[in-house]
Amino acid sequence: PISLVLDEDGTAVETEAFFQTLEEGTVLMVLGKGQTWAPSKVGAPETPGYQLSLSRKPPRRIDVACVTFALYKTNPRDLGCLNVKATLYGTYSMSYDLRCYGAKRLVKEALRWTLFTMQATGHVLLGTSCYMQQLLDATED
Repeated sequence: PISLVLDEDGTAVETEAFFQTLEEGTVLMVLGKGQTWAPSKVGAPETPGYQLSLSRKPPRRIDVACVTFALYKTNPRDLGCLNVKATLYGTYSMSYDLRCYGAKRLVKEALRWTLFTMQATGHVLLGTSCYMQQLLDATED
């Protein structure tokens, strides 16, 4: 389930009649389950979710697609956030925020996965060496 809200103030767009009254250039945000609208800071979108902008196609441009990437930080301790914005035919645009909070947590997870991989590799090597030892002993007999 998703909900459609106005990006500027979070007003829910629930009926087709309300949708028809929106002006050109109105920016909408599509929020997934559990996501809520919050006012965005200048230069850094604050709400997670997709943003959809309604506008008319420029008369002289023939852009098929334009993808932009914006890196920003909301906290000095964070690794940073990535905003990806795609515009198709100069008319439809969508953006998504990918947030990476807490370098300490990310390093802990990387170490945990590394240790798990090393442990699994050790088990495979031990199992293989035992099996090869049994094969060698069987061939000697």
